[in-house]
Amino acid sequence: LTNSHVIADGNAKELKVLFENGEKVDGTVLWNDSAMDLAIVKVNVNNLPVAELGDSDELEIGELAVAIGNPLGLEFERTVTSGIISGLNRSVTVENRVVIDNLIQTDASINPGNSGGPLLNGRGQVIGINTAKVSSGEGMGFAIPINEAKTIIQRVIETGSFKTVFMGIKGIASEEYQTRLGIELSTDK
Repeated sequence: LTNSHVIADGNAKELKVLFENGEKVDGTVLWNDSAMDLAIVKVNVNNLPVAELGDSDELEIGELAVAIGNPLGLEFERTVTSGIISGLNRSVTVENRVVIDNLIQTDASINPGNSGGPLLNGRGQVIGINTAKVSSGEGMGFAIPINEAKTIIQRVIETGSFKTVFMGIKGIASEEYQTRLGIELSTDK
């Protein structure tokens, strides 16, 4: 599982997965969704060690968080940073005004290149997938909860695909609506 930007939203011409021993193996994108900023990449390698997946629904603010990734490129590969869970159920607007909801906020340093790396709890379990850093503030990184990824993984295993559903509506503040349309509403919120 990785960040959708890492694989150029499925349009990467070549995809190599780098292992800890320095070996590079061709990868294939099985599924990706740029709105969720997630992708599933397959490599034809057997008996790989796996990380234990935790339960992101059990997270509490103040709990230890550890981010692993390659910030700023391969020169700093396998960088580990630590912090705490700073917030839950956060929404962040990313490129093209797409909003990613239900994110884990952490002050563990997440820089460009950390995307797609794991966010771990104090027991070493994966609780999230690093996805974004707010450029206007320091110490504000975000991760997709692992429980959301578990659902997607299971669906892709069962059916070969997963579709994101959109309602096609967007809420705005009533003041903004009234100002834009010059209409007086009977409600303030």
